[in-house]
Amino acid sequence: MKKTQLLAAALFLSLCQTSFADSMHKQELKSSDPLVGKTMKAEVIDVACYVKKGEHGEDHQGCAAKCISEGGELALLIDGKLCVPVDKDFHSARGKFITHGGEVVTITGKIVGKDGVNYVILTKPVKASL
Repeated sequence: MKKTQLLAAALFLSLCQTSFADSMHKQELKSSDPLVGKTMKAEVIDVACYVKKGEHGEDHQGCAAKCISEGGELALLIDGKLCVPVDKDFHSARGKFITHGGEVVTITGKIVGKDGVNYVILTKPVKASL
C-alpha cells in the first residue's frame, strides 16, 4: 500500500512540475513573441527615389504614389530606418501599402534586423495618419 501511495504522490508531483514548466515556457514565448509590437508612424516611400536621390516627404508624395502603384519597390521609413514590411511569417506585406505611396501611416509592429536589413513585423491593420 505504501508503495502505491508513494508512486501516486511521485506521479502527482511529476505532473504538477510538467504543468508548471509548460506554463512558464508559454509565458517566455509570449514575452519574446514578435507579435508584441508598438504603434509608430511610418512613411511609405519609393525605394528607388529614396536610395538614389534621398527623395521623400510631402513634396515627393505624388511621385512616390505613382511609382509604387506602377510596381516600384516600397519600404517604410521609421525613425530614419528603411524597413521592409512583413507579416508574422515574414511574407511580404507590400499589398497593404500600395495605395498609401508617399503617405505617413500608423502601424503597429516590431522592428527586427539582421546584417543591415530591417524588417517591421506588422501586428495590426495599417491606418492612414492625419
